[in-house]
Amino acid sequence: TPAPAPPSPAPADGGDGGDDRGTCSCTCGWASDGCGADDGSCCWKQCCSLNEPSSAQSHTFYVYRAQSEATYPPKNVNAANLVGVMWYLQHEVVIEDPPKFGISRVLRYKVQTKAPSRLLASGMNFGVRYAYDSGVCTGPGKCSPEFGRYGHFVGCNRFESMYPYPNEETYFPGGVWYSFPGNGTKCVGAPTGADTCTYTYSWPPDEVTIDDLVAGDWETFFADGENVTANQRKVDALASLFKEKYPETEDLTEPDCDFSFAKFW
Repeated sequence: TPAPAPPSPAPADGGDGGDDRGTCSCTCGWASDGCGADDGSCCWKQCCSLNEPSSAQSHTFYVYRAQSEATYPPKNVNAANLVGVMWYLQHEVVIEDPPKFGISRVLRYKVQTKAPSRLLASGMNFGVRYAYDSGVCTGPGKCSPEFGRYGHFVGCNRFESMYPYPNEETYFPGGVWYSFPGNGTKCVGAPTGADTCTYTYSWPPDEVTIDDLVAGDWETFFADGENVTANQRKVDALASLFKEKYPETEDLTEPDCDFSFAKFW
């Protein structure tokens, strides 16, 4: 298993690394007359394959982000399920004083995702879970070629897979992280699975404060970080707080994180 690559320089658009299709010089009007079979050309990929809606199943579910008081949309970011965001708080936020990045709240987005056709053809609804640092895609590997190959997919990783990160026992079974490329949410309406329309999100997000979650006592709440039972209580407490604040919340089922190392790479 290759190790995550070192951070890349910021791309020119400051976003998710773009893709290598920008090197094509194609006039795509001919695509409306029918593209024919995939001839492997750069122009076919640019004009036809990645820009077409896909037949993938749509998935609607909640994702969560631990965040400061700063406000910005979920583009070129990572997010998680409930278990995953609680692990992040436990493992990376509360170990610092003051908390890492000034994190003070947990945000919840209702997202809808749809895999692009070329990712679906490889047997997946989700690609590799890329890391985003200050809005820049930093791997594993180089982001641009894979977005050019598959389209701007939503990525995921199950904690149990230990790839790409976290890569050790977490004591938070069932954790999942996601990646959301900004170039994948240029949608009007529901996502279509076309290259630049693979997910949508609710706005503004729901939110709860960490002070409310821990009743003002961070140390006691986050004790026993390597105890699975204690950690499940923390996850349940966060779920209950969202339910209390947003009683009309609909129940949504998390999709299967079906990223496959062997299929993707």
